[in-house]
Amino acid sequence: MHEKEQYLYVGIDIHKEIHVAVILNCWNDKLGEITFDNKPTAFPKFVQKIKEYCKEGITRVFGLEDVGGNGRALAVFLTEAKEMTKEVNPAYSSSERKNNPMTQKNDSWDAQCIAKVLLGKLKTLPNAKPDDFYWITVITPAQHEKQSKY
Repeated sequence: MHEKEQYLYVGIDIHKEIHVAVILNCWNDKLGEITFDNKPTAFPKFVQKIKEYCKEGITRVFGLEDVGGNGRALAVFLTEAKEMTKEVNPAYSSSERKNNPMTQKNDSWDAQCIAKVLLGKLKTLPNAKPDDFYWITVITPAQHEKQSKY
């Protein structure tokens, strides 16, 4: 069995209220598409649906462009569940989208492009590491007064 045959590739297009996932096999065949709510209560059901596409001995790998903003909760869920989760640089999926003769821009196609990046770059993509660091800016009273005038 070729190494790429050992995985099921799940690209996820992240949004504020919903996410769209596309499932590919190693031959770039689209096996399915799942739309689910961006709510932690919906994530276990989503993963269960993905498991239905997995044959025995196949590892699921999830790709997300956004692991810090709208995709943070899903990235945390997947990593805590010990699912292989990769962070996909948006430049890669954008390039994938532009490499096709008929360019499209919709959630399903975006998710499929993310899955294609997983398939092609699995070894080099970083693991998703959603962090909980929050940055604050200290504003002096004089700066605050200056900003409030605008």
